[in-house]
Amino acid sequence: MKFILSVLLSLLFSVPAFAAGFVNPIGFEPTEANKTAVVEYVKQNVKQEYSKIGMDSESTLRMMEKQNLNAFKKLLGAQDKGVLARVIKQYCGIGMCNYVTIHMMYEQEMKAKGQSLQW
Repeated sequence: MKFILSVLLSLLFSVPAFAAGFVNPIGFEPTEANKTAVVEYVKQNVKQEYSKIGMDSESTLRMMEKQNLNAFKKLLGAQDKGVLARVIKQYCGIGMCNYVTIHMMYEQEMKAKGQSLQW
């Protein structure tokens, strides 16, 4: 009986009760519910990422939350949705699913798109 109770409690506390999922900026509709979903995802994702490396002070978290939200807003204006979709798939696929990284890599992809190696 103790074993079963122990397993149930560990499962209950190891999974966040209200885990927010990634909100794709492609096709984003700016409703209040969707805006709230973005804010919740950003808060949870930043907290998780920075807690892992021991940098979860309130000032650091707020700064990184703002950067992520600003990056999300910039991604809403992405010109090439195909490139953005590819960047999202690639970086979320390797666990780097934050809007700052996605925005930075989208910008780099767009910059590299028209370049070629020359001597």
